[in-house]
Amino acid sequence: MDIEAIAKHFGLTEHPFISSPDPRFLYFSSQVREALAKCEFMARDRIGPIYMYGPIGSGKTSLVRRLHEKLSQDERYNVKLLISPNVKSSNAMLRLIMETFDVKTERSYGASLGNFEQFLADQLQSGKIPVLLVDEAQNITREQLKLVHYLLNFETNTTKLLQIVLVGQEELGTKIIGYRELASRMFPIAMNAMSLEDLRDMIQFRLTVAGRRDPLFQNEDAEEAYRLLYTYTKGLPRDAIKVCFELLIDLAVAGRTHASAQQVEEIAKAQNLRI
Repeated sequence: MDIEAIAKHFGLTEHPFISSPDPRFLYFSSQVREALAKCEFMARDRIGPIYMYGPIGSGKTSLVRRLHEKLSQDERYNVKLLISPNVKSSNAMLRLIMETFDVKTERSYGASLGNFEQFLADQLQSGKIPVLLVDEAQNITREQLKLVHYLLNFETNTTKLLQIVLVGQEELGTKIIGYRELASRMFPIAMNAMSLEDLRDMIQFRLTVAGRRDPLFQNEDAEEAYRLLYTYTKGLPRDAIKVCFELLIDLAVAGRTHASAQQVEEIAKAQNLRI
């Protein structure tokens, strides 16, 4: 049974539990709202760079995609998104950043830096706010973090010329904290697992976006089903979405529309999730 047939079985316009960072399916939990508001505030007022870190599957990529989408709708921002920059040196990373902003690179590292600084100054003159979002930033080396540190020196007496948001797994936080000069200049945002209530609301939110208001679990079984889902997934959105994806397949094959707590446990165990 394909995804389209599964969606049709439940009367959905699309599958609500695809593990992709589609901003439309981003559930605005309290920590997501707070993180987005902080990023927007820091970018708008050019206050300083941010690093956002958290466990795998905590929704960081969906959040940074939503931030990119929202800022891109405002003509004040010149916002670019880099995903897991797979380069080995700070020079290669600088060239990648410059190419992303459509700035001419030079053969010499120093000349390229000069071009980028002039670009940032021109952006300030034109009232633009350049914003660089880097996802999967835990892959950045210490040498490349030194480049980030250097780029933060591009500022006037009152204004930072480039807003940077680094987003990555928990190793990113460890790397930056270990680089004291950089850590002292950046503002952290820690992304944590969801609460049980948020997890429940996220599941229903995704169903609603896809066109279904009827809950996934029947009333008499819902509390236990959500408790098990939360216990096995540790409140991580990605794992919960994977379990629900399998649930819809099983239900569609069986010709049913509501899942049970027992099904949640069976699928969680099959996916090697542990209490």
